[in-house]
Amino acid sequence: MTLSILVGVFVVLLLLGMPIAFAIGIASACAGLTVFVMDNVTLVQRMLFGINSFPLLAVIFFVFTGVVMSRGGVGIRLVRMAEVMVGRFPGGLAQINVMSSMLFGGVSGSAVADVSSIGRMMIEAMEKDGYTRRFATALTLASATMGPIIPPSISMIMYAYLAERVSVAGLLLAGLIPGVLIGGGLLIAAYVHGRLYHNTRTPELSTAEKLRRVADGMAGMFTLVIILVGITAGIFTATEAGAIAAVYALFLTMVVYREIKPRDLPKLMWETCLTNAVVLFLIATTSVFTFVITYENVPQWIAENVLAITDDRVLILLLINVLLLLMGLFIDLTPALIMMVPILIPLADRIGLDLIHLGIIMVVNLTFGLITPPVGTSLFVGCRIANISMTELVAPLMPLLAIMISVLMLVTYFPELFMWLPRMFGFAG
Repeated sequence: MTLSILVGVFVVLLLLGMPIAFAIGIASACAGLTVFVMDNVTLVQRMLFGINSFPLLAVIFFVFTGVVMSRGGVGIRLVRMAEVMVGRFPGGLAQINVMSSMLFGGVSGSAVADVSSIGRMMIEAMEKDGYTRRFATALTLASATMGPIIPPSISMIMYAYLAERVSVAGLLLAGLIPGVLIGGGLLIAAYVHGRLYHNTRTPELSTAEKLRRVADGMAGMFTLVIILVGITAGIFTATEAGAIAAVYALFLTMVVYREIKPRDLPKLMWETCLTNAVVLFLIATTSVFTFVITYENVPQWIAENVLAITDDRVLILLLINVLLLLMGLFIDLTPALIMMVPILIPLADRIGLDLIHLGIIMVVNLTFGLITPPVGTSLFVGCRIANISMTELVAPLMPLLAIMISVLMLVTYFPELFMWLPRMFGFAG
């Protein structure tokens, strides 16, 4: 009864076009107030309890860092650094597109920020160089999915907060290799495309110019070093790492690069507040959802029914991936993550799945929804920037998605590919 009301109201509200945070909150309130004793005071208390958490400050700081970095000229400097690294290979600009997204992912932690910052310049540059706008946009969107996977990943921090029993440092370290694998696969695709259709390279640069570009870009990448080294060495927590990264981002963009002026800060703060308001309100409403399904033992019921169908670990992992892929088509990464973590953790416990492994599967899987219709946020941004329709992107996106699905299968069934890294530092069993 509870699950029927919860799902039914939620689906109806989504079909009516209601924002996801309101749809989750209203559906959860209807289920809670109708089926068992839950008054308005309890409802508000659950929402406040959901966001009254010190670790969530890390998300706020990292969002601010990403906003400052994307507006402070870091993107163009990473593109220039990527040109030094891969520009001389066949399909030079396509290679630069992928590499710069990989580097920017280590700064922003956001796919949408990647598309907005790097996508605009790369799509235009690739089109001028003879690439089709369709391929340039598809490659930009696919490579942007590395943002939520490579640390500092806001999605990984969110998962650690929701799962509670997971080390943030372990998740961030575990995300490095899957992100690099996706980047490597897309670099190979760009190379093959270059050899077949667009065998051009960027002009040769002088040694002095190469060194200048690398030094300029590495200043931005130092954010990643601060975060990973600081957290893994136990120097500071994830929240403190976010604060330090924010201070460094301001210093870099205002003092070193001089791209941001003091008069720009109110606008950047307002943009950060808008983004964080959406995230925190979503967490607040989903906290009611979590309370309702936990009270009704829905996660345990799902785990028992899945195990009643099959106890084959390989098949269960496949079912989890299919479920997440389908959910990612209709629900954005963050709300999908918040909704599914409390549901899948009991099932993971029953089959002995490490929660870091589950987190990597969930984040990698749900990032695909960012670039697939009908609700892919990165897809909408990319289409608006390139002035292109979604239907035109289907054909060029398919082979790139196939590469990403292959990496997802590797991540799912061969966890030793990445789990050795957090284990080496003592963050996983």
